[in-house]
Amino acid sequence: MLMVLLLFAPLWALSIVPRDTEQPFDSVKELEAVDFSLPLAPNQRAWVDKTEVHLLTVGPGDPLYAWFGHSALIITQPSGTKIMYDWGIFDPEQKHFYLNFAQGRMYYYVVASAAEWRIEEALEEMRDVKLVKLDFSAESKFALISFLQRHIKTEYSTYLYHFYYDNCATRIRDIINAATEGDFQAWAEAQMAEDSLRSVTLPSMIHSPLVFWVLDFLQGKTIDKPMNRYEELFLPEKLHQAVVDYSAHYPQRLATSTEVLQEVDGLGVRFTVQEGQGSFVWAYALVGLATGALMLILEKRFPRIRSVLLGLMMLALALLGALLLFMMLFSDMDMTYFNENILFVHPLLSIPAFGFLLQKKQRSRMVGISAVVMVVLVVMKLLIPSAALQDNLRTIALLLPIYLSGATFQRRGDVQKH
Repeated sequence: MLMVLLLFAPLWALSIVPRDTEQPFDSVKELEAVDFSLPLAPNQRAWVDKTEVHLLTVGPGDPLYAWFGHSALIITQPSGTKIMYDWGIFDPEQKHFYLNFAQGRMYYYVVASAAEWRIEEALEEMRDVKLVKLDFSAESKFALISFLQRHIKTEYSTYLYHFYYDNCATRIRDIINAATEGDFQAWAEAQMAEDSLRSVTLPSMIHSPLVFWVLDFLQGKTIDKPMNRYEELFLPEKLHQAVVDYSAHYPQRLATSTEVLQEVDGLGVRFTVQEGQGSFVWAYALVGLATGALMLILEKRFPRIRSVLLGLMMLALALLGALLLFMMLFSDMDMTYFNENILFVHPLLSIPAFGFLLQKKQRSRMVGISAVVMVVLVVMKLLIPSAALQDNLRTIALLLPIYLSGATFQRRGDVQKH
């Protein structure tokens, strides 16, 4: 009965309607009300002609949240003062912060600060730092700056963060689009990206195979849909390149000049983001095969050690499955919905986990069932292309050999009894 309920867990996810979550400040809607062609008074034009707007792009940093880089806008006033507008600020001291985090409700802030020390901070952290000058029309530039000044007021400073759809880069993307009267979006949407949301983030995470695998496992098919170039601009480096490319095609709309303040590629400071490296299914398959083979070898020489190791692995997977089930059913993290991984990594793996730890071989039958589910999924993906909705071959390639070794342990144990 429990297994039946488990198999229907994805159907529960299908019925999920995300709870109504109020977006404190929806900049896209606010931008629609801004007139970027409003004529300027002589004094306004004189002031705006002496101001500059720059897109700041900072490369990856060491903490996990900095792996994808950062974007900000810098306004240089006629006095020379440089103000940085940053949409990537969160406060762990915020009320109910960890509860909101568990439920997928991350509230971020936009702040205005002195640009010089923020840039210097990035330079000291040995991160790539690039500036692109955005030469909007005087009318667009004035409207943009007025919008930014309004944006940092208390009632407009907080927004509901989403890694893919609403972050420090997408906020700037939407501002640039509004300032070009929608032309930037039309240009980018006309170009289909080669990657999905999942695959476009892979190069920034694959340097840490375990962390990448866990995050890859927790996300479902919603991030595997084909996307256009505008949708991939949630990544700061992608936004930088798109602005440069757009300006090359339409210099009269957004002429730019690029200044590289620091470039650390090749210095060995940290990982480098290299695109076009493939899906790495083969690498996870090799690890899975090696682990499964090790379990079979240990079965002959050190069966108790092997049983304990299998038990600990199944227990870890059971906890991971419990986390996934919680996120699918009770959180607003929509990227976890419709996740077929719940069919073979689930809380019920705690049953064989304790069975292995207590040397009860018959408890490994659940592992065999999960292995069969994975095999069926792989066959369906190969024979029915429409069934290959979720890119989870890395997860299956890693776990299937391990599950099969557990199922083999069960079968051999039964033979020995007879």
